[in-house]
Amino acid sequence: MIPNCCDMTLRYFRSMLANQARERGFQVVFWPCKDRDAWLAMGEKARTDQMVSGAVAVLCHAWSSPKYERECVPAWDFYPVLNELMAKQDMIYPHPTLDQLHSEKRYSSSLMAPTRFVHFLRGTNGWKVRGQGDKEITKVVAEELKKLEGQCAAKGLGFTDVMVKQGLSWGGEAVSRLSPEKIPEYMEKKVLSKLPEQAKKITILLQAKVDIVSELRWCTVDGELRSCQWKSLNEPKRGELACDADYQDQYEARELVAKFAKSNLIYLPGTKPRTYTIDELEEAMGPLVKQQYEEVVRDAGGERPIYIRVDLLLTKQGRVWLGERESWGADLNGNDETLKMNPTYKELAVRMLDDVKKRLNKLKRSKLIKATAKKLNVKKNFLKPSAKKQMAAKGKLSNQTKASPSKKASALKNLRFKAGAMAGA
Repeated sequence: MIPNCCDMTLRYFRSMLANQARERGFQVVFWPCKDRDAWLAMGEKARTDQMVSGAVAVLCHAWSSPKYERECVPAWDFYPVLNELMAKQDMIYPHPTLDQLHSEKRYSSSLMAPTRFVHFLRGTNGWKVRGQGDKEITKVVAEELKKLEGQCAAKGLGFTDVMVKQGLSWGGEAVSRLSPEKIPEYMEKKVLSKLPEQAKKITILLQAKVDIVSELRWCTVDGELRSCQWKSLNEPKRGELACDADYQDQYEARELVAKFAKSNLIYLPGTKPRTYTIDELEEAMGPLVKQQYEEVVRDAGGERPIYIRVDLLLTKQGRVWLGERESWGADLNGNDETLKMNPTYKELAVRMLDDVKKRLNKLKRSKLIKATAKKLNVKKNFLKPSAKKQMAAKGKLSNQTKASPSKKASALKNLRFKAGAMAGA
């Protein structure tokens, strides 16, 4: 079965992850979720502690459709269950911090083309823009487009067309190229009105349309560059969806970029404009990928994710912008040819499991230390005499007649021995 959006949800990867987990001493339990009832039942099992605590891999993703199709689950069902699982389990997959941010297209980047984020909320009176009260949607969108036009002018970009990108969508199926004047009505009547009633929030990006030569997809492990491939969607016609334009062939795309880079100046941040061979260009774009990885680390609260794919757009102006950054396996594939994939499915499966085992062992040790400390504290409190007894003991000692130094020493030694014996019992 070909997934809608993510290679790591393949049955092949699921089987490999399970086999590698068993080899590492994990007991593997499958929770198949073919429909809404099964999905929500799993969430209820987690909420009511009917799952053995440990680690969990949820090989699914959220989208804005009401359908349960392949690996995709409606977002309004997906995240409540995912949050229940995260509260009780160590989340192997998807990334607990980055998944929702990336799926909803709410992350920003210094390398992103001029972009306006419009966040919509559905209330009793329909859709409204967050933070804009009852202001008409078309007016808010028109104002955002005006701001975007200013951003484009500042960056030396045209404003003839704008890309409209809806969150919780995959493969360019909710990405459109439109003229600015048509966007306010389009968003209200063609996007928001088509969303299912269950959808209560959605983020839509208004982004500068750049003329793309191709897209360089870099795969990283621990922030280090592994494999790359030139490939992008072709340019959609005005008014059409990006997915309708189909993809470039990777070999034709690389040849196209090689010719372009050899005969045109490329403007990479922090370097002087120059021409490049294809190999030089790929190497020179590497630091931009590492920069994106550090931004991902920031978004993850300082955690350094194992795997990230970064897609960089090379434009006909010779400039480079961020196309997209993918967390975990959306997408894993850095090359259409399996033999050229780096990292491989197996390497990532092993790394994911080894990392979670370290975390679980660390947690187990931490709990053991806390439990031991608690027991010692209880025994200490049990042995500690009350203030009243301390006073009585002092009074008894003061009333004693002349005791020889040897007898006093013997009594104190006996007291220490008894206390030590009880503490060690």
